[in-house]
Amino acid sequence: MTEHSTQLKTLSDLVFHLAETQAGRPERVASKAGREWLWLSTEELIGRIHHLALALQADGVKPGERIALFSENCPEWHIVDLACHLLGVVTVPIYPTLPASQVGYILEDSGSTCVFFRGKAKAALLAETRASSASPPRTLALFDEEHDAIDATLSDLLADGLDRAADRPLDELRGGVEPDALASLIYTSGTTGNPKGVMLTHANLVSNFTACSELFPIGSDDVTLSFLPLSHVLQRTVDYLFLYKGVTVHYLTAIEQAPRAFTDVRPTVMASVPRLYERAYLRVLSNVAKESASKQRIFSWAVGVGERASEKSGRFLAPHLAVQKGVAQRLVYRKIQDRLGGRLRFAIAGGAALPIQIGRFFDAVGIGIYEGYGLTETSPVLCVNRPGGCHFGTVGQRIPGVELRIAKDGEILAKSPGLMQGYWNQPDATAEAIDDEGWFHTGDVGEIDDDGYLRITDRKKDLLVTSGGKNVAPQPIEQLLTADGTIAQAVVIGDNYPYLTALLVPNFEDVPAGLEDLEPAEQIAHPRLLERIEETVAQVNGRVAEHERVRRFKLMDREFSLDEGEITPTLKIRRKIVIQRYENIIGDMYLKSQRVSG
Repeated sequence: MTEHSTQLKTLSDLVFHLAETQAGRPERVASKAGREWLWLSTEELIGRIHHLALALQADGVKPGERIALFSENCPEWHIVDLACHLLGVVTVPIYPTLPASQVGYILEDSGSTCVFFRGKAKAALLAETRASSASPPRTLALFDEEHDAIDATLSDLLADGLDRAADRPLDELRGGVEPDALASLIYTSGTTGNPKGVMLTHANLVSNFTACSELFPIGSDDVTLSFLPLSHVLQRTVDYLFLYKGVTVHYLTAIEQAPRAFTDVRPTVMASVPRLYERAYLRVLSNVAKESASKQRIFSWAVGVGERASEKSGRFLAPHLAVQKGVAQRLVYRKIQDRLGGRLRFAIAGGAALPIQIGRFFDAVGIGIYEGYGLTETSPVLCVNRPGGCHFGTVGQRIPGVELRIAKDGEILAKSPGLMQGYWNQPDATAEAIDDEGWFHTGDVGEIDDDGYLRITDRKKDLLVTSGGKNVAPQPIEQLLTADGTIAQAVVIGDNYPYLTALLVPNFEDVPAGLEDLEPAEQIAHPRLLERIEETVAQVNGRVAEHERVRRFKLMDREFSLDEGEITPTLKIRRKIVIQRYENIIGDMYLKSQRVSG
């Protein structure tokens, strides 16, 4: 068969594409069990998808029915997802870290009739939501171990499907799903209130990852890690792309496992939120700061060489610069590359803004990080930087099929084959998001340059208006505050106040010498750390307009966290929740606190 013998119109077509183009691969996807990787071949992967689809069909599951997926990343996640798509069943991914109240809301709102999940903790949570629900799922299906309160296990369903497969070959399931059929309900995490179910069709999702496949040179020789939650549309769409192009996928259950897996798996391509790249960057800087003055000079020289060489990308590299780059590779770049496995050709960044200096740094040392932009409602990618077309500080150019325009108030509007059908059971919210001309209102503010590169300047709803009537976009200021690695997280405040203040989390991995053994609460009160933070804030204040300067700040003794509800599962800060939680501290900043001249 040719590589693209099946023309993809639906996600069910992806299953047949895998069977036709990637047969005979003994190591197709893997999950970690202790120190060992457990592999599934292409035949095993396709077989389990086929068998589960037959078992669900025999159990009476109908097209359009909703089945929820409540699990960390693993091959079983995609087995259930693709088995459902063979049947026209709608999958409802649920973030594995959500509390019982939100899980219960999603199950109730979506009308999910079955939940596939992993782990005893989730079994207890689901039993709790089931007991309190007016219309609970009729089936709870476990991925792994047996549990008394569970109705079925994946292994039992697969065994049942295997028995049926002799009479029902895979090809009998071909062509039973239309492109405009609903494929998934993805509930947006939101910053406040209940999440909304985004209705995405097969055509929405397929159009997005096939369009992206034209932009990136990936294939069956590539290896990747899948660690962002598959319940989030970014990793899910990226994994569809990787499966489509034959990339070998290693699943991790959490982003925290990624650093160790880099040296084990040695990925060649991957996707992540910017926080992972930021942490790698800060760790490099922290280690360099501990080296001798001569080694620090070599590091700075090597980065400078890389930056000059990057500016010549696609053009002739002068012989002397080529020689310098070779020396820098041996002395500096290789050590940094080895931290990410040593084979990483490029990576995708999404879910939040990638600081410019981090993109430039990794590009200089030989690792391209391509920032993109999109939303759950657009399946998700609208724009992305790409090999041969990367402008730092932008989210790239639109992908094939996407139209963009900037409204009079600066809001980014989009039309796309990936644009959702609407919000589940919320026609008013749908009408508010998609206007009469079919333009989706993203809620983001931005600008498009003469070369077609989109720059995001802020969230429309996050714009601050000071009591003096000045409009302030907080995100660019926050990015400047965290740019040099001194500050790990920043939340700028100023709505209805006379001037701006900020809650700042220091980079506790790089505190002044002699403070390493102190507790964070002691570190943030130490004059030397305060002086360092004051210098950073003062430098930022010198680069922005007067009304954008941070006049006072308060240091926090821990990072804003998912467990505390202060960030989303994609690591975006829930601004309103943080402001509400620390309203007393914020109020005090307008009376007393550290002040930065400015």
